[in-house]
Order: sequence, then structure tokens, then C-alpha cells
Amino acid sequence: MKSLILNIIFIFSTAISFAQSGWFVQSSNVNDSLRSVRFINAQTGYTAGSNGRMLKTTDSGNNWIPLNLNTSIDLLSIFTFSDNFVCCCGDSGLILISSNAGLSWTSANVTFLKLRSVFFTDSLNGHITGDSGLILKTTNSGISWMNYFYSSPIQFNSVCFADSIHGWIAGYGAILYTADNGLNWINQFVDGKLILNSVFFKDYLHGWTGYYDNSTFGPEILRTSSGGNDWRSYSAGNNSYSLSLFFTDTLNGWSSGYYGNIVRTSNGGLNWINQISGTDKHLFSVFFINSSTGWITGEDGLILKTTTGGVITGIGNNYQNSPDEVLSISNYPNPFNSSTSIKFKIPSDKINSDNSVELKVYDALGNEIYFRIYKLSSLNSENNYYKLIYDASGFASGMYFYKIKFNGYSSVKKMILLK
Repeated sequence: MKSLILNIIFIFSTAISFAQSGWFVQSSNVNDSLRSVRFINAQTGYTAGSNGRMLKTTDSGNNWIPLNLNTSIDLLSIFTFSDNFVCCCGDSGLILISSNAGLSWTSANVTFLKLRSVFFTDSLNGHITGDSGLILKTTNSGISWMNYFYSSPIQFNSVCFADSIHGWIAGYGAILYTADNGLNWINQFVDGKLILNSVFFKDYLHGWTGYYDNSTFGPEILRTSSGGNDWRSYSAGNNSYSLSLFFTDTLNGWSSGYYGNIVRTSNGGLNWINQISGTDKHLFSVFFINSSTGWITGEDGLILKTTTGGVITGIGNNYQNSPDEVLSISNYPNPFNSSTSIKFKIPSDKINSDNSVELKVYDALGNEIYFRIYKLSSLNSENNYYKLIYDASGFASGMYFYKIKFNGYSSVKKMILLK
């Protein structure tokens, strides 16, 4: 009877936790950053990342098994086309291919440039993009690759095909388009101020790309419903630009990015709603097999899964407050010159005199540039609002992110330094 009661308590508490979060953690048992995730079906999937790490699951992510690739080179992108075919690419021109579901791997030596994204349209035809304007194409399952170089040596971050002939590449300041399976590429969109980090097309008309604007220091989403002939910008509703995009149809999509940011759209990208990830780690890759079930991978071996499309399904009043609701952080002035005042509110029921708060500041690429711990008792406060001064006189103009962390809660906001 005692065992039965404990099991019931465990199941009930797990259900509450699941309902509160929308996204829940699956154990990877590794600390490597997982840069790419891909599933073949509801049970079988792969994720790959730093130090040559690749994991495979055959039970929907409940267990992740490490695969031996005999390399310590960072893996940046993975693609699965069938039950047996897997291709990944990464630093130093690394290309690895398996035709037996990851049991053994063959390598292709084509370049020493960093390879950032891979996409196959069928078991024979695939493309890889990388640094210095490099585009690779194969027509024989990766046995051999043809080199193409864009006219400008820019960094290509993402490649995606809608079908066997229509494809797009996104990179620093440009979107390229092909209508002949990569034999020819043309400029479809050019803006040198934009860093385009991800591109996704659901069909040959509807596509999206996440970008960061160097001139306005703003992260946004570009959307097209004309095959890329016309791109329009929409706010992503968060403070971090998209590292990965995935759509299950022309309406429902997700974007993941820095500092645990996940946003979802249900109207094709016209509006985006923040979802609670439960983490402040960078989230590099998102993949869904249907409108409910998906995975996101990120820093330090993090794997998140949802079976509700990331939507919170509360039980009674057991709703988990978002960090923004708990901390209510802001800074003024913003934009600012040299220094800014950061203010945050901590509910009285969460305060004691020994509490401390962490401040971290990141640049636009996610690099931590400042860290300090403050005792609450040392800060000016009024009605549970606390204030500290951040001095940025030693840093260049640009967009930065600041994170306040307190007792397991953390919240990230954007600030702009103008000198």
C-alpha cells in the first residue's frame, strides 16, 4: 500500500510539473552543447553537438544513447532522411555520413572551412553551407561533393529546401534562392545590416528567417508568402534573435534562441507568443514531428520536449509564474550612454535579508561580458523594488542583454548602449 501511495504521488506531481511547464527536460547525460536535433518519426531521433558528440533515441527521447563517431570536432548540423541515412557536418570541413542508422560512419574530405548547415531533399541530393560563401552539393548520397562559392565570402548559416528543386540559403546580409536543385543560386534578398541565422520553408511559397539588425540592434522574423519575392518583418516578441525555426504547417511554428527564449506562432508568423522554457541556456535547435510533439536542444547537454506544442496546461491554480512576472525587470534610460539603472521587483514572500541577486551582461552574440553578485541588503529599495547601476563605459555601442537571477528565477531583457 505504501508503494502504491508513493507511485500515485509521483505520477500526480509529475503531471503537475508537466502541466506547468509545457516544456520538460529529458536527460542526455552529457554536458556538451547540442547544436542540432532531428527526428525521423515519433520514436527515433538524433542530436549532435560539440566535441563530436552525437546521441540517438529510439523511444521518443526517454533515453539517449551516445554514438561513436571517432572525432572530437564540433558538429553543427544534422539531417536524417530515412530510417538508415544520417548526415552531419561541422568545424574544419567535417562531413560524416551513415547508411546504417549510425552504426558506422564514413567521412568526406572536401574543405577545411566551417560547415554550418546540411539539408537533403531525397536519399541522393543534398546541400551543405558554410563560411566564406561556400555551398556544397551532392547527387550521390554524399559520396562526392561539388563546390560552389558565392560571389561574396559571407557566412552562410542555414539551408532549407521546400521540395526537390526550390531551396533557400540564409547568411550574413543575404538570402539566396534556387529553382533548379542548387545548380544556380540568385540573390533574393540583400541587406548588409542583417545577420540571418536560420531559414525554414514549409512549401515553395511560405518561408521564414530569423535575423538580427546591426543598425537598430533588434531581433525580428522575416516572413514571405510569395516564395521569397517579398519579405516582411515581424516582431518575434522576445529579446533574442532566432537561432532555429520550425513549422509543422503554414500556420504553426516555433523559434528558439539565446537565454532560453522560445516563441510560438499560430498564424503563420504574423504574431509570436513567448513560451516558458524553464531555462536561461541558449537553445540552438528546434524540431517538431507534429503540431504537439517537439524537441529543442541547447547548451550543456540540454534537451527539452513538449507534447502540448509548448502550451501550458494548468491543473487548478498550479500555474508556474514566468520569470518576468516574478522579477519584473527593466532599465532606464534605454537606450543609454555610459550607465543605466536596472530595477527589479521581488515579491515580499520570497525575500530574506541573506538573499543575493546575480547580474550578468551579454553581448549580441551571447558572450558573457560582465558578472557580479549583489546582496539585497546593499541595494536601494522601495516597495520591494530594488535598483542597481550598471556602468558600461568600457564597452562599445551596440545591443546587449542583461540577466537578473534570484532564488532560481531569472529574467533577460535587452538594452542598447549608444555613445
